[in-house]
Amino acid sequence: MSPAISVILPSYQVAPYIRECVESALDQTQQKMEILCVDARSEDGTLEILREYEERAGKGEWPGKSLRLMISDRRSYGYQVNLALKEANGKYVAILETDDFIVPEMYEELICLSEEMELDYIRGEYDFFTTGEDGSREFRHVHHYAPAGELLTTTRSERIMTYDQNLWKGIYRREFLLENRIILNESEGASFQDIGFNMQVFSYAKRAYYVEKSYYRYRRDRQDSSIHSLNCFRFYLQELTFLHELDPKGEKLYWPGIYERFACALCGEYHKALHQFGIAPDSEYLLPYVPVMLDDFRQAMANGIWPAPTTPKGQVKAMEKLFGLAE
Repeated sequence: MSPAISVILPSYQVAPYIRECVESALDQTQQKMEILCVDARSEDGTLEILREYEERAGKGEWPGKSLRLMISDRRSYGYQVNLALKEANGKYVAILETDDFIVPEMYEELICLSEEMELDYIRGEYDFFTTGEDGSREFRHVHHYAPAGELLTTTRSERIMTYDQNLWKGIYRREFLLENRIILNESEGASFQDIGFNMQVFSYAKRAYYVEKSYYRYRRDRQDSSIHSLNCFRFYLQELTFLHELDPKGEKLYWPGIYERFACALCGEYHKALHQFGIAPDSEYLLPYVPVMLDDFRQAMANGIWPAPTTPKGQVKAMEKLFGLAE
């Protein structure tokens, strides 16, 4: 019998965190689960830990749950997830990042609601956390930007597309992903590939739901996390290019919402680069990326795609103030 859900764990060099992550998946109250671990040839002990869990699960230590280790020849979050998507057998798919963990009832409760309402996807809320030197943890709850507690028959919403950024806080009907050929960008590294995935999901979903309960625990204090990276402009440009390649004529994807997402990112990262990291506006760090993205925005403006009537006026003013993009 096919599993109810396939949980994908893409990993690379996460030995200090991987046990808590894997056990939070294996300890789910949901039965009939498969866990697909895709490791990019870690050299810090991660791979050996995953082999241990594969062996233990194979001996039936967690009844109703299987764990399979897959090896990726590429260090690419998107490639690793796509590799597992091709092998997934569950009715639903979830992605669990391997320095995070989840509460035991997450998948059972989300699957139950999804079955009841026949959803394409469903998402809960999450807490991010930091860990002190003494091992104590501080958690902060993060609420939805989307309407919660109501069936959504479209998620082509500028608000959702701009602010609902995290693919790992929910589950997705696998046939929905397959029917719409939804995949992740296979750029190198593990940064920001969720943007392209999210934009596709929001563009195609016809039945979605947001739950006002926090299930996911997101680690915020890992120093090599992408949120601390100085390469954000490159990552954002990669995702924007990826979306253009998926939909060259702009016929299916909701481009006003997508541009609002990138405008929000561009303003935020530009301000961070200048004021937090002291990068000059004409620096070589910005030159390969910012002008290219701005040319894309100018073309969108010339074609009447952005700004849309519902685009926040503050966002339009910020783009004009920072980059001289006037309506």
